[in-house]
Amino acid sequence: MTRPLRDPLLYAVPLFAIAYSAPILRWLSWLGDEGVLLHAAVRIVDGQAPYRDFFEFLPPGAFLIPAAWMKVFGGGFLAARVLALGVVATIGALLYTGARLTSGNRVLAALLALAWAVRMSFETNHHALTTAASMASGVCLLVALDGERGRRPTLFAAGLFAGTALMITHTRGAALCAALLVVLASLPDARGRLASALAGMTVLPAAMVLYLAASGTLAPAFDDVIGFPMRHYAAIQSVPFGSFATLADGAVVAFLPLTFALAAAAFASAGSALRREPRLRAALALAVVGLLGAYPRPDAPHLAYVAPLGAPLFALAVADLLARLRPRARMIAAVVLVGLATAHLAYAASLRARIVTGPLQAIATARGVVVRPPGPWTNDFAALVERIGRTGAGDAFFFYPYAPMLPYLTARRHVAALDVMPPGYTTAVQFRDTCARVLRDAQWVVLDHRFMDAATLRSVFPSLREPDPPERRAFESALALGFETVHRSVFFELRGRRQPAISAAPCDGIGAAAR
Repeated sequence: MTRPLRDPLLYAVPLFAIAYSAPILRWLSWLGDEGVLLHAAVRIVDGQAPYRDFFEFLPPGAFLIPAAWMKVFGGGFLAARVLALGVVATIGALLYTGARLTSGNRVLAALLALAWAVRMSFETNHHALTTAASMASGVCLLVALDGERGRRPTLFAAGLFAGTALMITHTRGAALCAALLVVLASLPDARGRLASALAGMTVLPAAMVLYLAASGTLAPAFDDVIGFPMRHYAAIQSVPFGSFATLADGAVVAFLPLTFALAAAAFASAGSALRREPRLRAALALAVVGLLGAYPRPDAPHLAYVAPLGAPLFALAVADLLARLRPRARMIAAVVLVGLATAHLAYAASLRARIVTGPLQAIATARGVVVRPPGPWTNDFAALVERIGRTGAGDAFFFYPYAPMLPYLTARRHVAALDVMPPGYTTAVQFRDTCARVLRDAQWVVLDHRFMDAATLRSVFPSLREPDPPERRAFESALALGFETVHRSVFFELRGRRQPAISAAPCDGIGAAAR
């Protein structure tokens, strides 16, 4: 087999991903999760410490990576999207390499990588960062299994990237670390292999523990990242498999189930030869990590993020099954496979062409220009950004309840420790403490009406039991007492502090609701 670094397709795949997404690099899809990472990164660059100055339930790596990028390239929207695009291109290259290492089939590997690239979101996202680290770990493992030369340094790298994934999204990273150790333990000379991987696996977690200890946030970080999600977060996140999928997402939703079905068929027909193959164990472990990593929200977007982890197993199974067919049947199956991939690519490209060639409205923000298709929401968003731009640059804001991109894009100080406050995993104590802080410090309040609507909340969080609990009602009543409307549209509202300002006494009622 030609060395992977000498393969021209290794470079063609990420270049395709970049060329495909670059025309809509400034596209703003919504004001949600991307802002969690970007706003946290801005706060870190400004000298704040996660888990002390603001609340997050992701490990510190999710925020320190974009913060380090901002330190070098600035905090502008375009710079953030270049980082996101680089992550997507990197995943594409790793997907291709992993699929090629397991199957030996360059065409099949390239088709898998291209089919994924046309459906992957390129927003700055901890899921994408975790997938990049996970795929790097998986590729290093496959390379180590492919030959004896440089095995221990490569296994050290596999452990290093697994530990990196652990420090970005701890649930999927923990599954990856466990899978890596299980695979290595099943091989000959397990002690030496495990020692190399474990040594690499501890590097970044140890560095993060030292970072948290130095900032005095080790204990609150443990509670925010481990304790809080177990008590509150997971309860409202569950959705049915493949939720929110469109026709274009059909391949994404079907990919992992189809992968396991093909692997089972290959396993059943191959006999002991394939069953003893270390590549199969590694590829199967990666695919299991991908499937588990999609939960508790295995909807179409999250399945797209984890799909690359199934690509090595898919490629291995398809290549093995094709090799067992007669020449004529193999040719027919290959034509069908290429035809399906081509149809998927063509349909995705047609959707992208509609965006690129269609009308787009440019909106100037403090972080740079963003683009959106014209429409009521876009008009309301542009008007809100323009109105916020006429407030003082040093004014204190509170953005509520689920719009973390707004403090980032408007470059305004968000006084609350929480970026998002949906009912269900925002506790009554958090409502009370945020209420006191807002009434004391904020000069302006920005409301996103869409995420205050019960129907919207239930559509996004189908497992949410009560979209309007007492603590939320008391909190919003306190906001109404302390702030009056100065700008309102269908989707957004800007409120200014009433004069004279009221005390934080109305917040005490939220504490009563908590008790």
